[in-house]
Amino acid sequence: MTNHIDTSKLDEPILDDRDTVYADFMYVADGKVVLSDWHAITVREFKIRINAKEIRRCDIYGRSDQYFGRAA
Repeated sequence: MTNHIDTSKLDEPILDDRDTVYADFMYVADGKVVLSDWHAITVREFKIRINAKEIRRCDIYGRSDQYFGRAA
């Protein structure tokens, strides 16, 4: 069984280059979920360090809900 995530239903806005990235938080970098190893750096610096063009906030709840379905 393959589960598909419909990203159009997620709350994952693009982060501004001046926003702050935190360690152990999940982000979406160029469409892939990544875990940050760095704390208190800018999105711009994060993009440089991981070689990404776009960073979005990760809607962990929305992704989990779609993947596993709502708990009964």
